[in-house]
Amino acid sequence: MTPTTRTARRAHRAARALAWLAPFAPAAARAHGFGQRFDLPLPLWLWLTGAGATIVITFVLVAVFVREERPLARYPRLDLLRFAPVRALANGATASVLRAIAALLFIVTIAAGLFGNPDPYSNLIPTMVWVVWWVGVAFCCALIGDLWSVINPWESLFTWSERVYARVTAGRRLSFERPYPAWLAAWPAVAAFLAFAWAELIWPGKNVPFRLGTALLAYSVYTWIGMGVYGRAAWLRHAEAFTLAFGVLARFAPLAWVQPTQEAKPALELRPFGAGLLATRPVPWSFMVFVILMLATVTFDGFQETPLMQRIDTAAQTSHAAATVLFDLSELGLEESIATHTATLVSFVIAFVAIFWTVNWISLRGRAARAGAMPASFVACSFVLTLVPIAVAYHLSHYFSLLLTAGQFVIPLASDPFGWGWNLFGTEGYKVNLAIVSPYVFWYSAVGIIVLGHVVAVFLAHEVAVRLFGKEALVREVPMVLLMVGYTCLSLWILAQPIVG
Repeated sequence: MTPTTRTARRAHRAARALAWLAPFAPAAARAHGFGQRFDLPLPLWLWLTGAGATIVITFVLVAVFVREERPLARYPRLDLLRFAPVRALANGATASVLRAIAALLFIVTIAAGLFGNPDPYSNLIPTMVWVVWWVGVAFCCALIGDLWSVINPWESLFTWSERVYARVTAGRRLSFERPYPAWLAAWPAVAAFLAFAWAELIWPGKNVPFRLGTALLAYSVYTWIGMGVYGRAAWLRHAEAFTLAFGVLARFAPLAWVQPTQEAKPALELRPFGAGLLATRPVPWSFMVFVILMLATVTFDGFQETPLMQRIDTAAQTSHAAATVLFDLSELGLEESIATHTATLVSFVIAFVAIFWTVNWISLRGRAARAGAMPASFVACSFVLTLVPIAVAYHLSHYFSLLLTAGQFVIPLASDPFGWGWNLFGTEGYKVNLAIVSPYVFWYSAVGIIVLGHVVAVFLAHEVAVRLFGKEALVREVPMVLLMVGYTCLSLWILAQPIVG
């Protein structure tokens, strides 16, 4: 390589580094993708009022026209396997190819983190983990169907290992298949997802390839150990954080794979958005906490970019008691800003769970003295899935600009995933266009997505209320609707701060 070529390559990577900072560094360009400030066409309070009024009007219309419980079977469903082209694609060979590709990308991603260029802008792993996997796969699961259940590389690699082990040992099982403890429920997934959210939002090493690769490998080993002890299916169903997270998002999606039974063949159902969220039974308490955790952490992501979070940081520094604690923590190697943001993240999660439970407790007032009155926890676990459209809407509105901007880095990194100067597919010199998303497009899309998500949530909540409360549904549902109006306003306020602040 000539000196001129090396200089040009360094200049190109420097430009990529500056571009990469735009979507990730709050000081440079908040709201995951655009850096310029622009004025809203209307005052923010009018946007908030209009969005809140839309939720209330939706509630009134639904209450007027939906007065009785409708069985889930009445929702329109279409089995796409009736069509030959779909049957040709939805076969074992297609799934096997997708699993093999996903497993290969998974291995390459970890290898790039452990052995590739330490420069995060020349290494595949930050883009693959934070943009392609967490944002891209989540979008597919929420808007199409549960792609993760097909391509999950942890499951694929363990399954293949089971087959090899069975052949080598004359049919012995790789897993101990111990019964999964009922008391564990989904709590391992709750803990793992909270740790993941902390890593994504606060951890300084999240974009350091070696640290990220080590963390990904460590979680992989943890997951495989869980599968080895309790069995692959049991661990994935109860305790694996991302199987649960993507599965929650996929309940909103229009496509659902229906497993075969003795009475029915397998089906690939096309259904209305959100229909998969109308469960006939309440979810377990730990699963309810998991869903609220998903909503709280994505909200905290946006909250970190607001001036209010900056004021919290300042208040912690100026408060004598807080400053003393932060200083003691810094002596132990924990940076003050990390401690402050970690405490705020945990407070967000606790507050979201407490507020949601309290709202459901309020909805029961007047029934407590009645014989056989249902507890607030039962109501909360019945209503929690109706919040998923809100989580989907906020995830889409908050991350779609990041996907369109930072996602472009996959193109050059595909040719040089390790940052070793390769150009496998001739795309190493691709120039990323960070202006692909206009702030106006971002704002109008975000408002529409968030309001639409809350409208769907109101409809689902009313369906659940009718099932639980019968003729009292309208009155009992009011606290939940007020909660949704409040969260709508909070969401739009958070998204507007990088624009108008």
